[in-house]
Amino acid sequence: MTKKLLALGLLASTLSYAQGINDEDFDGVPDSLDQCPHTPFLNQVNAQGCTTTILTLPNETEYDSMTLTLGYGFSTNEDLAGRKQQDTGTVQLSYYHNNWSYSLRSGYYSHNTNSGILDTTFKIRKRIKLTKKLKLGLGMGIKFPTYDFTGNKTDYTLYSSLSYYPTHSLSVFTGLSHTFVQDEKVITPLRDTNNFYIGAGYFFTNKFYANLTFRLSESKFTNEHVTRSLGSTLYYKINKDWFATLSYNREIDEDLHDSLNFKIGYKFW
Repeated sequence: MTKKLLALGLLASTLSYAQGINDEDFDGVPDSLDQCPHTPFLNQVNAQGCTTTILTLPNETEYDSMTLTLGYGFSTNEDLAGRKQQDTGTVQLSYYHNNWSYSLRSGYYSHNTNSGILDTTFKIRKRIKLTKKLKLGLGMGIKFPTYDFTGNKTDYTLYSSLSYYPTHSLSVFTGLSHTFVQDEKVITPLRDTNNFYIGAGYFFTNKFYANLTFRLSESKFTNEHVTRSLGSTLYYKINKDWFATLSYNREIDEDLHDSLNFKIGYKFW
C-alpha cells in the first residue's frame, strides 16, 4: 500500500511540474530558459533555445529570397506511337516574401517528331500558419499558351495544400488543385481537371530531404481515366547558395508512363 501511495504521489508531482512548463515555440526549451523565443518550428536549437540548424526547402523559406532553378528531364509514354520519350529543359524564377511566393516557369521540349516551347506558368501562393505545426497554402496559377498546338488557350488553376510537422524532421502533407481548362475542342471533348496528392517527407540531415507522394490526376480529355501515380523527390542543399533535386514519378495503373527530372538551383539571397 505504501509503495502505491508513493507511486501515485510521484506521478501527481510529475504531472503538476509538467503542467507548469510553458514552451510557446515548441523547441523543447522552457520559456523561462529560452534566450531566443519564437523560433520557427523546423529550426533545431541548442540548450538556450537558439537556432543551430535551419531545416527548410526552397519553397518553404520564411525569409525574403529569390532563386533560379534550371532543370532537365525526360518522360516516357507507351501510348504515343512514334514518340514514346520526350526530353524537356525548364527554367524557373521564384521570389519569396513574407510567406508569399511568386514563380515564373517555362521550358523547351523535344522528341523525335517535334520540338518547341512549353506552356509558360505564373503562380502566386500564400502560406498561412494555422498553428506552430500546421500550415495552410493557398494559391492560383495562370498557364499561358506558349506551347504551339491547335486550340491551346490560357488556363487557370486554384491550389490548396496542408502541411503538418509532427517533429522537426518529419512532415505530412496533402493538396488539391482545380484547373479551369479553356482550350478549344479539336477532336475529343474537354473538361476541367482536379489533382489530389498526399505524402510524407523527412529531413535525414539538415542538407538532405526525401519524400514519397501518392497522386490522383484527371486528364482534360473526357475519354481518359483518372491516373494514379507514386512519386519521390530527393533534395540536397549543396551550400548556402546552391541546391539540387531529383524527382521520379510513375503511374501505377496499366499504362506505362513515367518521368525523371533533375534540377539545380541558386539562391541569390
